[in-house]
Amino acid sequence: MMRRRTLIAAATIAGAGLARPAIVRAQGFPTRPVRMVIGFPPGGGSDQVGRPLAQRMPDVLGQPVVVENRGGANGNLALEHVARTVGDGYTICHVNNSVIAVNPLLYRNLPFDVLTDFEALGTVTLGGLIVTVPSEMPVASLQELVAYAKARPGQLNFGSGGQGSITHLGYELFTRQAGLDIVHVPYRGSAPALQDMLGGRIQLMIDGVNVSKAMMEAGRVKALAFLGRQRHTLLPDLPTGIEQGMPNLIVDGWQGFVAPARTPPAVMDRLEASLRHAVQHPDVQAAFTAQGTIGHFQDRATMARLIREELARWRPIVTELGLRLD
Repeated sequence: MMRRRTLIAAATIAGAGLARPAIVRAQGFPTRPVRMVIGFPPGGGSDQVGRPLAQRMPDVLGQPVVVENRGGANGNLALEHVARTVGDGYTICHVNNSVIAVNPLLYRNLPFDVLTDFEALGTVTLGGLIVTVPSEMPVASLQELVAYAKARPGQLNFGSGGQGSITHLGYELFTRQAGLDIVHVPYRGSAPALQDMLGGRIQLMIDGVNVSKAMMEAGRVKALAFLGRQRHTLLPDLPTGIEQGMPNLIVDGWQGFVAPARTPPAVMDRLEASLRHAVQHPDVQAAFTAQGTIGHFQDRATMARLIREELARWRPIVTELGLRLD
């Protein structure tokens, strides 16, 4: 970033003519629709976040925002596509902390670098994972779950959304900190894991609120802990892991957007402003709340810092487990 700013400054001093066209383009941005690339199929959790935002971002941009789903390779195909796109502001990509900060640790041969090939635009949701068990399990807190599992080493099964997913890593944190022997059963997504928990094949999940919200309301599963730093605003009576004696059991969950590297700063400012407006719009807040998601905007500098922190946090755990997906 510093090198790019230095080059721009040098060009301006040497002869403003070279810098002027880029400035003009930034001031006129956008003059056509903006593409929002989502790395998962329509109807999923990422899609349910992206589409409401795409409806309100034009309030600031003055141009439509068109959603394009490019599913595959756990979000990597979408990032690869965007990394190869010209950084002119007309293509942005939805990401979550698992895609942008865990995938690079799991896939050795990614054709992009998350720290150099993208510019963070800002986060749009903020939350964490919840610990859920079947409603009939005789535990009512995290401490009771730990005691129950310790009395049954190797007899309980945990279902994750996939090997190396943030839900899997949440399980690894929990079992290591509590000293538990629970069998990990990876699924192709959280939905089939939930179905198996309802069917009695697994006894524990650590996942997003939106995954279990309907079954919690129906009384078929119960939540024991929220793994964020404060209580979930939609579940104010659910204690955090911190409150239940596990101060390091924090598994943040956030979603945001990136743009290709070398997107002009003025264009980034406009895109960031449109995201901020969309996240704070009452219609978007209502849509997020209905699916158990907390709409919360954080600027692009904050998101860039979060990416670096998540990479540093999960690297030793992924290395210790020897997890590789390619």
